[in-house]
Amino acid sequence: MAETAPGRPGRPARWSRDDIVEAARRIVTTEGVDALTMRRVARELGCSPMALYRHVRDKDELLLLLLDHVAATLPRPTLPEDPRLRVVVLWRQLHDALAEHPWVVGVLAQGDLAGPSVLWLVEEILAGFVAAGLAPRQAAAAYRIVWQYTVGVLTIRHATTTHAAERDQDVPQVQRTMLLDADPAELPLISSLAGEWPHAWDNYADGLDALLDGLLPRA
Repeated sequence: MAETAPGRPGRPARWSRDDIVEAARRIVTTEGVDALTMRRVARELGCSPMALYRHVRDKDELLLLLLDHVAATLPRPTLPEDPRLRVVVLWRQLHDALAEHPWVVGVLAQGDLAGPSVLWLVEEILAGFVAAGLAPRQAAAAYRIVWQYTVGVLTIRHATTTHAAERDQDVPQVQRTMLLDADPAELPLISSLAGEWPHAWDNYADGLDALLDGLLPRA
């Protein structure tokens, strides 16, 4: 069934599902997930909201399509033989991909939406945990623990950079200045570390290694 474009009776459909997903991607990238509504997408495309419902059931389905679009762009890396290194490579890939799309983290953190195109990555991570010596249920628990850590790091990163942009200043630099000004007599450890205090996201690899040390059986 052909859809007519607004104001041009009889013309073939101008908007496809891919067009709708791309418009939604522009909105969440520039304005955030909270700005995404079917009405807002319709305004972006210059059509009526009812025209969108011929292609997308509702906002949740649109979010699923967006997530799947991002997941489908993830490359399948060549994985090392060592199970632990394999897990590290996969988590770093997922972390870096999500860092490029901070809006995705907010959606995934809700827990009930995920793009099916990412399931291969989850399967590979679970397989890596199992190959490293965990039982399947333990592997699932380990996945959840590292996932929560990863989401936490990325959430802090996004919130910090957004806050800095809104206030037009480098919030991490403000924090460093505060630490550098700490009185060594009262706060000796903070004072000694102030010049090396990392951003919340600078030490993701260190945190990942520490988690894996605790989660994986020792040889």
